Amino acid sequence: MNRYWPGTIGISCLLLAAAGCANFWDEVLSHECDWSYATGIGKPNPLIVIRDNADRTPGADGGRRADALSQLREPLQTGGNAQDQQAYLDILSTATKTDSDPICRLAAIRALGKFHDPRAARVLEDVYQQPKLPFTHENNSMIRKEAVVALETTRDPEARHLLIRVARQPGPPPNADLADRLQTQDEKLVAIRALGKYRQPECAEALKYVMRSEKDIALRDRALQSLEESTGKKWPAQLEAWQREDVRPLPGDGNESFIQRVGGWLPKW
Repeated sequence: MNRYWPGTIGISCLLLAAAGCANFWDEVLSHECDWSYATGIGKPNPLIVIRDNADRTPGADGGRRADALSQLREPLQTGGNAQDQQAYLDILSTATKTDSDPICRLAAIRALGKFHDPRAARVLEDVYQQPKLPFTHENNSMIRKEAVVALETTRDPEARHLLIRVARQPGPPPNADLADRLQTQDEKLVAIRALGKYRQPECAEALKYVMRSEKDIALRDRALQSLEESTGKKWPAQLEAWQREDVRPLPGDGNESFIQRVGGWLPKW
């Protein structure tokens, strides 16, 4: 029997690599262990998994539902039709807004972030703007942040309006607890980073506003990077420079090569 042991180890390692260690052990240790889920061999269609593990079903397996939601790819980008597109959007939209498991909401949010359909971006905006979420503070914060991250990945042109609002939002009051301060900073950081992908003047103006008004160094550094990415120009980094109304781009259009930039910093002999 011993001569078969190395081969068994090799096969097990391959199965772990294919399925992902975390998902593998989650399934193996589950009371309802199903080897098709653990190994990925013969795993059901994600739509069937979502149907059979519906959120309204008592004892529904949120882990399987989340895994299935994460596998949904945009039909119009993968050979599907408009009817499939609408069905997938409906499934993911419902999950992002009503699922009782925060992991499932996060999985649906991340799946929508890979869609090119503008309707996916509108759903993500709705998720971020929900007045109240039913989970712990940590999970609620993660859902809101991931909605902004997913919105960034869609590159939807109209999403810039919400991103501008998030980037320009005031910081929490001085007596706010650390969790609230970190949540606001995380959301603003993602929005500021996303605005660098847009070329519209209002996006650059929002980044300039952050440079003028923001005291947090990390947010200002990120705003400077995004402003230079958006405008293709170099801008001053010092806060004092931004307090003047006549702040202008620095000489150079920001497109110099690395060698040229380094050469500009070297002393002239």
